[in-house]
Amino acid sequence: MVVNRQLRSSWCRPLALVGLVLVAACQTVPPVTVTANFVATPAMATRSPSQVAVLAVEDGTTQRLSDQFLVFVRQEVMRQLPDRLYSPLRPDKVDAEMRKLPPAAGTESIIAPATLKRFAGHVQEDAVLALRLGHWDETRLMVDRTVSFQVEATLLGSDGVTLWSGSMQGSVKAGGVGASPRDREAAARNCAELVVREMVLRLPMRLI
Repeated sequence: MVVNRQLRSSWCRPLALVGLVLVAACQTVPPVTVTANFVATPAMATRSPSQVAVLAVEDGTTQRLSDQFLVFVRQEVMRQLPDRLYSPLRPDKVDAEMRKLPPAAGTESIIAPATLKRFAGHVQEDAVLALRLGHWDETRLMVDRTVSFQVEATLLGSDGVTLWSGSMQGSVKAGGVGASPRDREAAARNCAELVVREMVLRLPMRLI
């Protein structure tokens, strides 16, 4: 009986440790922290736009992001829009029409409805979507795999009526709840995917 008690004691200790690990895992906070204030107008529900012209992403950061990264973010927006039942138009078609327009006066951001109206209604779209990255900080990317960000977006009808707009800020961890890509560029792009996902999830599902 003494031997049996010792055996049970030796088995209980590792089992208790396993239990503590499982409890700790359950208490892990998902590595996404977001504060968002996107708002849909009544026109969003009544119009239910389908074809969306996604404009080139505006860089509002102080350090200036690479053109390749901004193109990736735009492509990611277009890739994820169908999840909300929107159909993005071909970017080459959108860009070709945008180049025909006269240069914008002043330095106002493209996401401002008054400025964005210039780009609406040129590619037979139902709505035009403009995105601005105002902050993108990779300082801790190789430390704890996180990026802090701030993004603004506006969805405008082809007639210039605002359908949805707002901003979002916070931080995301490359890999989400899973493992992060080891390469820096891949980790940064994965963070961008997660940011776009958080934004797109706040875009109302299109009514069919």
